[in-house]
Amino acid sequence: MVKRSNCHTHSVLCDGKDTIGHMARRAREFGLVSLGFSGHGPQTNNSFGIRSEAEYAAEVRRVAAEHAGGMKVWLGIEQDYFGYCTIPYDYRLGAVHYLDGRDGVNHAVDHSEECFERMLREGFGGDALAMARAYYGRVVEMCEKIRPDIVAHYDLICKFNEGNRFFDESDPAYMAVSLEALEAICDGNRLLEVNTGAIARGRRTRPYPDFPQLARWRELGGRVILGSDCHDAEKLLCGFDGALETLRRAGFRSVWRLGEGEALFEEDAL
Repeated sequence: MVKRSNCHTHSVLCDGKDTIGHMARRAREFGLVSLGFSGHGPQTNNSFGIRSEAEYAAEVRRVAAEHAGGMKVWLGIEQDYFGYCTIPYDYRLGAVHYLDGRDGVNHAVDHSEECFERMLREGFGGDALAMARAYYGRVVEMCEKIRPDIVAHYDLICKFNEGNRFFDESDPAYMAVSLEALEAICDGNRLLEVNTGAIARGRRTRPYPDFPQLARWRELGGRVILGSDCHDAEKLLCGFDGALETLRRAGFRSVWRLGEGEALFEEDAL
């Protein structure tokens, strides 16, 4: 039985819609046994992120105490390749949100469809394979650099690519780049997030990573965890049922989640 949990959420303290308190209350009403907050951490390349790590941590800890005995609340952070942390967290999601283009501009990967198209056109001269090499190479570097507990939204460059609008995700050359990087980051310890955030935003009909990457991750002995990249409390569990079915088809027999007690992560059978 898979218990309800979410490791990837954002509040009004970064770019989310709801307060930490409201999200926790809704999570409990939805029957979650555990909930992790993962605000965007501060970054060296811009001012995006939580305003104050201390304020953020204090609020999460306050809400955790409020729900003690009913739902476990964990203090996490989403740390970008360009990010840093000044205080300890229970866990860290590692992510890549920016790429340095050939035009000398630091482009946002997932800010908007227009920004993505500009990155591909101006930053990489329309060469999607070159963009993919840069992105997945940075994912590998990010894992080596910050050693996250969870790799967040592994193939984020596919966020606006539903129906292969900008590039062919089934192209053997693209797939080779994606799978090679996946193999490089699989250390038998860190978790790969199955992220449904683009489904919640109406951008995709499938979670990412997609089926081929998930099947390969399973072959490598990798572990997975669900996250909805939630920015709206009403979508805390968006896409989870479909993601679980995809994991079963990919051959997984279990999924990990944030623990209910002292253990940070616990395993549920699928």
